[in-house]
Amino acid sequence: MGVKLVAAQPRFPRSACLVVEAPSATILVDSGCGADALLELRGRVDAVVYTHHHPDHISGHHLLEGRVRVFSPAGEEAYPSLELLARRFAGDRYAHWLAFATRVIGVRTVPRADEYYAPGEDVCFRGVCLKTVPARGHMLTHTLLELPGRWLHCSDIDLTGFGPWFGNPESDPLLFLSDVEAAASLDASRYTTSHRGDVLDRPRFLEELAAYVMRLAGALERLLELLGREGPLDEARLTGRGVLYRRYVPGAEELMEFFERTMVRKLLGLLYAFGCVARVRGGFEARGSCRAVEWVREVAERVRSMA
Repeated sequence: MGVKLVAAQPRFPRSACLVVEAPSATILVDSGCGADALLELRGRVDAVVYTHHHPDHISGHHLLEGRVRVFSPAGEEAYPSLELLARRFAGDRYAHWLAFATRVIGVRTVPRADEYYAPGEDVCFRGVCLKTVPARGHMLTHTLLELPGRWLHCSDIDLTGFGPWFGNPESDPLLFLSDVEAAASLDASRYTTSHRGDVLDRPRFLEELAAYVMRLAGALERLLELLGREGPLDEARLTGRGVLYRRYVPGAEELMEFFERTMVRKLLGLLYAFGCVARVRGGFEARGSCRAVEWVREVAERVRSMA
């Protein structure tokens, strides 16, 4: 039994796929790795396991539909159409999400699973089992997978400069940090993510995971700096100021503004919970001391110390 990473161009709007090969079955993880790769695999894949239904992870499903057994996280069955996914992920910007998902990412259909697996439940097909690990900070159905051979696939704990990403209305940065620590605690020999094309050993994975956490600390510091210099400010006036994105991708401005504003709102909530900001007329203002940034740094140090 072996595992292969299929990630010719894994950067968004694509994602990496994994192929688990055994004498009894070949299982694909996600379908966002591009039509060429999927067409090459299509004749020998028996099942596909989805980590979650973000568009870059399901974009090639139409090439597999009706040919494979499909497993998806429980909860995804509530969103059987692209329009429902759009409303789930982008609220009143759903039309922009729908246009971007279909025209840029290339999504044509939403997977209808044969089985919806519960959080933490093993997904087994013809004697091949994948262990699921819920990681709900990114979104409620987001799942990591422990694969044969001590291989951990971290999905959208992606270790890229684009993350940590918690831009969905249902996302939660505090849960994201809990998910990061959970991933670090899982002792594997090989680690992959959905938006990188390399396989990491444990020391490198933990070092990069700690650096990934520190990007969240940097975002909090930028928010506090803006509030201290110009406050009080509300989420609208804190969006588009470089807290999370230096620039918006041409053609995706509406969506990126929505996602950044969502993340700014959640970061303000985190700062408020720690007593770092106060809600006043006109938005929020910074308080004198802030434990939140120090706390995030401590999470990064705990991750690094697990090496």
